[in-house]
Amino acid sequence: MPSGEYSTTTAAGMGTLPERLRACAGLAAVERAFDKADLPIDVVEDRSLRIPMSAMVKVFSEAERLSGDPQFGLRVGLEMKGTDLGAWFEYATQAPSLRLGIQRLAWAITLFQNGPSITLTDMRDGAIWRYHVPRESGAAFSSHSDHDIPPMLDFARNYLGADWSPRWIGLDYPDLGHGQILRDLLQAEPLYGRSALSIPLTASDLETPRPMDNGGHAYCSADLQARVLSGSSEFLIAVEACILLGILENAPELGSVARRMNMSTRSLQRRLMLDGYTFREVLSKVRYRRALSLLRETGLGVTDIAHGLGYSDVANFSRAFKSWAGRPRSSFTR
Repeated sequence: MPSGEYSTTTAAGMGTLPERLRACAGLAAVERAFDKADLPIDVVEDRSLRIPMSAMVKVFSEAERLSGDPQFGLRVGLEMKGTDLGAWFEYATQAPSLRLGIQRLAWAITLFQNGPSITLTDMRDGAIWRYHVPRESGAAFSSHSDHDIPPMLDFARNYLGADWSPRWIGLDYPDLGHGQILRDLLQAEPLYGRSALSIPLTASDLETPRPMDNGGHAYCSADLQARVLSGSSEFLIAVEACILLGILENAPELGSVARRMNMSTRSLQRRLMLDGYTFREVLSKVRYRRALSLLRETGLGVTDIAHGLGYSDVANFSRAFKSWAGRPRSSFTR
């Protein structure tokens, strides 16, 4: 099985893509980009959702095409903040040095996405920090890669100062003729055709301590460790993400999930059996988690929640919820 075949990421990683695309090309362009990527537009309203990495790459590629801006992805990245990426990123910024911060990023990345990896390779005069995203053959991914560069730079600048820039930035795609624009926007020399997004750091950079007051919430490492270690398989996470996207479109059927997974229905069922699940069991688990979230965190009525989860009437939803939780759904409302 190819590495990263079932990669997922969190929708927060799209940053300001919907807003920027709407501003320059209109709402219809946003809808076309999401439709082309096989993503429900509701993802815009819930950035905590997991989505297939291939869909994230596709929506960036389509947004670049529809906007007519070859640096669309980079401009989105420049508008992003590390806090947009959630607990794993903020936890890493609280490390006492840049080296330890990158190590924290590498360790906790599964809280944000599955498939990509972060490494720090020591060299004679420092180290190379790499962010590797598995890529599908033939996919246009330069816009997606570009949007990842500014958050990496911002993370380093949290330690090294707002004016710091690396000597060069390695890009995981070939030279497309936009080098001067990249130089102007990033103040660094782009190097193309690398195996991963790469940033060189000196030994002094790596040992630079964190400023005493960098703001942010103090995350409990024990809590994060429990969340990292309790993760499901990469395949199961991808199936659950695709089921939830189907729920948002009122179509969480086996066929629609298999399509998003780029598998036949039979292959999907067989692969789930290897993990000890049936499709119906995974669908029930996702529906239960979604129901809890909607009951606790929104003002939606039970009828709307039931219909949103694919139930024809409230009674069926209530019976299903009681079988999941062991107690009535009324005990979970705010």
